[in-house]
Amino acid sequence: MEAAAAAAMSQLQLQLLSLVSDHRILRERERAAREELQASIQRWKEAEEGHRREARELRAEVAARDDALRRLESRDSACSLQWTIQLKDKQIAVISEKLNAHLALFSSVGKEAAAVKQVLGDVKCLVGDKENVVSDLKGKVEKISVLEKDFVENLKFFEEKISKYQLELQNRARMIYELREQLEAEKHKNKFQPQDEIIERLRSEKQEMLMELHNMEIALRKLQDIFGTLGHEHSPLPSQKPGNANAETAGCRHGSEDIDMLDSGEGEGRYIV
Repeated sequence: MEAAAAAAMSQLQLQLLSLVSDHRILRERERAAREELQASIQRWKEAEEGHRREARELRAEVAARDDALRRLESRDSACSLQWTIQLKDKQIAVISEKLNAHLALFSSVGKEAAAVKQVLGDVKCLVGDKENVVSDLKGKVEKISVLEKDFVENLKFFEEKISKYQLELQNRARMIYELREQLEAEKHKNKFQPQDEIIERLRSEKQEMLMELHNMEIALRKLQDIFGTLGHEHSPLPSQKPGNANAETAGCRHGSEDIDMLDSGEGEGRYIV
């Protein structure tokens, strides 16, 4: 039973270590997600700064081109002025496309940052759940260890007491057998009364011991049932040596049957006398 309990404890410890390793992995993922989020924010800031710089340059270029256009308006003819305007319109269209592309990039970066934040929140929730499971397992392991220790101590106490009662029953059976032989040897003499009193006293003591032994067996079975129920609820711990308990019970019954046979033989001897 102690080996099975140790195996169960080692299995629980392995589960606990597995949960701890999962907790560490989740921590690493959380740190990696946080670093990725920071890197995305930094890239977004850098891109925003670059776009602002480009927008300023484009605005300066537009202003310069507007100045050039105004200068051309005062000097060039209507055709050249129209051609310049068309050219500026094309340039403005290109600039608008660039601005739209930059705005789309900003939007994608914002969505990526929101997704990373969502993943980070999910990881935090999962880490909290794992920590709660680990704490619950620790409490259950401590409770099972205390119950197992108490059960082992009680079981050893009952086994020792049952062994003592078995030895006492065997000694009393031997004494009754010897008295029966003496009765057979002295069946024509008038010495039955004192020995009959001894046999009656031994028989009554035997009944009391058998009753107490029966009560102890019931208590032992109850303890085994309680521990087996706890084992099924928390971990697959086996019962404490059921074969040994059955063997001891069979031995006690065998001893009581020997005593009953001696008593029945004694009764037959009395009837013959």
